[in-house]
Amino acid sequence: MEPIFFPDHPSFWYETLRTLGHIAYGGADFGEVAVTAQSITGGDYDSWHDQWLANADRVADRARIALESGHRTSARDGFLRASNYYRCAEFFLHGDTADPRIRHAYDASVDCFRRAAALFTPAIEPVAIPYEGTTLPGYLYRPGAPGARRPTVVMFNGFDGTAEEMHFFGAAAAVERGYTVLVFDGPGQPGPRHRQGLMFRPDWENVVTPVLDFATTLPEVDPERIAVFGASMGGYLAPRAAAFDRRIAAVVALDGVFDLGDISTAPLALPRDEAERRLRAAHDPGLDSEIEQAMAAAPTLKWAIEQGMFAMDADSPRAFCAAYLDYHLRDGIAERINCPVLVCSGEDDGFFKGQPEKLYHHLRCEKTFIAFTEEEGAEAHCQSGAQKLAFARVYDWLDEVMAQRPAVVGGIGRALSMTGTVVEAIDADAWSLPTPCPEWDTRTALNHIVGGMRIFAAELTGADPGGEHHDDWLGTDPQAAYAAAAEADHTAWLHAAATETDLAKATVRLGFGTIPGPTAALIHLTEVLVHGLDLAVTVDRTDLIDQHLCQELLARMRRMDMDAFRRPGMFGPEAAAPADAPAHIRLLAFLGRQGIPVVLAEKTTRS
Repeated sequence: MEPIFFPDHPSFWYETLRTLGHIAYGGADFGEVAVTAQSITGGDYDSWHDQWLANADRVADRARIALESGHRTSARDGFLRASNYYRCAEFFLHGDTADPRIRHAYDASVDCFRRAAALFTPAIEPVAIPYEGTTLPGYLYRPGAPGARRPTVVMFNGFDGTAEEMHFFGAAAAVERGYTVLVFDGPGQPGPRHRQGLMFRPDWENVVTPVLDFATTLPEVDPERIAVFGASMGGYLAPRAAAFDRRIAAVVALDGVFDLGDISTAPLALPRDEAERRLRAAHDPGLDSEIEQAMAAAPTLKWAIEQGMFAMDADSPRAFCAAYLDYHLRDGIAERINCPVLVCSGEDDGFFKGQPEKLYHHLRCEKTFIAFTEEEGAEAHCQSGAQKLAFARVYDWLDEVMAQRPAVVGGIGRALSMTGTVVEAIDADAWSLPTPCPEWDTRTALNHIVGGMRIFAAELTGADPGGEHHDDWLGTDPQAAYAAAAEADHTAWLHAAATETDLAKATVRLGFGTIPGPTAALIHLTEVLVHGLDLAVTVDRTDLIDQHLCQELLARMRRMDMDAFRRPGMFGPEAAAPADAPAHIRLLAFLGRQGIPVVLAEKTTRS
């Protein structure tokens, strides 16, 4: 797309396009944006601030008058637009963190948004989410009457955006499709950065986990159907959280990000390892000078580094570039994700080009890639300027993923993913180690899992499994054998049991007879998960265990009559385990793994 405004200033044009895109959900009016843009001197941050502030003040004043006159809809619409315009006003000022204009415009933006929020039906409710001795600011959107449990989207912005802006960047679109929405600002994002001095952190799972703890207390949130949606740098933060918190049922990465170190080292004419070493060095005046020269030659880079220093409290451009190195999904992190992931990409993304493809390549879960193009007018970063088009595709995908898929089938997918992560971690010399399952070594246990997956997949699809359960299914590459069988197994369950009705109609023929689909699914979930736990315990990788899934299965089994299953070859009498032991230890104890739960509990306590 050719720039309509600021053809010689790409960052000014992108931010204008970003604001124009928010027209779709009430965040701007074309005329207001156009006359403001025409009055700005390109490349002049002060001019940008002054003109957007004047526009925001004008629109906010009219909204106040409308409210005083009883015109609630006009007031709501005006406050929404003013909130976005105030956000624009302070956008380029973060090179001087002491500039009072930053807080003035930010506070006005939040105030206007909250005034608008109160005028929606139902009202958008400001919330304070407990987090490490303080709170994170957020908003709860209800699509209908309070108390109705619905699929939920937890969403956040990225490197420079606000929770309030997420109204236009996905929240309103989700609500009109019937989702409960919880939006928040995390550390480093504007609310916590301005008010509590909290800076970005790469381990975003430690931000999202307390947010999900809060979300699952809300009656409007279906805890089995929580998606996490991250915009811009949030396309790294959301997958990062999903790699560690198994309650997440789906991820939207708008757009996908795999390694922000690629971004911070790109301006340097150095090999990656040397660039990292020099960025992290205590002193490197030569590199400091090189970065400053690059900033002087590229206004977008200058803004990005200054914004990064502001959001991460870095005391120099090099310190920010070094901090960015820690924001990555390498080292098997992306591979840990076990829920469906949507990776979006803009054909002409000016910030993270190539990153969505890298993320998609590393994912081992159910995944979808959507490439937005210039022909559609959606090629920009985060599809700015094409929100209606983008969110139609995003939420059509999410609607299908979050449909009433049986929970037990979702559990199978999570168990397959968890066990696959454990299998990938097994060293070549560990295949003969004894497992907690009597008389089985690591290879035998894995062969049992893979054979079971092949048989279940064949039964569900009507195919020939290609062997008996006790045959050798692993060949010379056990890990590849598991990956192929897991893919076939997961696909078969998704096809045969897409809904509760489908699952109820299904039957599976096993060695001891034909059993109904729901029972077969629970048996298979238990087999994959429990033997996956056996493997994790054997190779000392209990850090890879999905504790939430273990707790869910344990709770379900405690509600069942287990006596019929407590016999040789299946499960033994319940063993003792501490009540405060991790869920996988208590599950193994419940299923009769003698001795090992107590040993594990003691080891966990010592560690």
